[in-house]
Amino acid sequence: MDIVFLIIALAVALLLPRSRALVATGLAWAVCLAFVGWGPAHNANVHTDSTGFWAPWIVVLLMGLGLVAGIDFVQRRRAPHRP
Repeated sequence: MDIVFLIIALAVALLLPRSRALVATGLAWAVCLAFVGWGPAHNANVHTDSTGFWAPWIVVLLMGLGLVAGIDFVQRRRAPHRP
C-alpha cells in the first residue's frame, strides 16, 4: 500500500495546487494506513499497537509530503516569470 500511496501523492502533486495536494496526500495516507491496519489489506502479522507499524508509515507520509513539496518547487521554478 505504500507504493499505491506514493503514486497517488505523485498524481495529486502534478494535478492540484500545493495546498490541496498536501491535504489530498494526507487523506490518501490515512486511507492506505487504515487499509493495512484494519481493512481489506490487513494481515494477521500486523500489530497496530507497535512502533514497528507506525514508524515506517510516518516515514512514508513524510516522503509523500516531500514529493508534493518538491514537485511544487520544480513547477514554480520552471514557470515563466511575469512582470
